[in-house]
Amino acid sequence: MQVNVIEGDMLIGAAAIEHLDPPMGVAFGPFSPTLVYASASHANVIEGEYVGDKGLILAATADPHGALNASIAIEDYGDLGRQLTLFFRDGETFAALFATHPDYIAYYPHLANGS
Repeated sequence: MQVNVIEGDMLIGAAAIEHLDPPMGVAFGPFSPTLVYASASHANVIEGEYVGDKGLILAATADPHGALNASIAIEDYGDLGRQLTLFFRDGETFAALFATHPDYIAYYPHLANGS
């Protein structure tokens, strides 16, 4: 799933959700910033050091789902890369979005066959 991260009406970056922690309702993947992204304003972790909760000013969207009900964290390791983590507030939404994801199926194999 492709996720866009916005501040107000500015796109600050996007991420491809690659991995999940299904029982915790967490999804994460590599984050690609736009030119308006600024680590000091948008990242929670810079070079391994927690610098504060910057996700409060951010929103995440995914087509065709629209706005995602999730808390947002960006880890910025400069040249080593960046990661977006989404902490979903609603388990039903998380399940609806990721029921076919391999990590979800691996954790909940009994749900894969509809039982």
